Amino acid sequence: MKKKKWFLVLLVLILIGGVSLFTFNQNAKERKEQQIIKMETITAKQIKNTFANVTKIEFDEEYGENKLTGYTEVMVTVSTSYGVSSEIGVSMSPKDNIDESYLGSGELPVLKKGLTETKVIVIFSNKEERSF
Repeated sequence: MKKKKWFLVLLVLILIGGVSLFTFNQNAKERKEQQIIKMETITAKQIKNTFANVTKIEFDEEYGENKLTGYTEVMVTVSTSYGVSSEIGVSMSPKDNIDESYLGSGELPVLKKGLTETKVIVIFSNKEERSF
């Protein structure tokens, strides 16, 4: 009888541990996605404050992690009202400041420097769309 009781207690503990671990993993995924959206929002505002006549900013779905620097890297397509569309590499960090200008990797694309004062459509990596 005692063995059966201990077996049931052990089984309940294992089930509680499994459910807790599953819930923690789900919350971690949600926190990571929210952090990426926040970084993308900051990056979109930086691009808008760096280049003139931007109409659309679209983030790629595939990300890279630079473990050495702690930056998240993604390709961004920037479209302008004068018909130029450029793909640029962006390194993002949760520590970035909204007021800073855009600092991308590699050569700068053929985009006019300046400030975009009109609304810009931003398509995030999760395909959510907003205007800024």
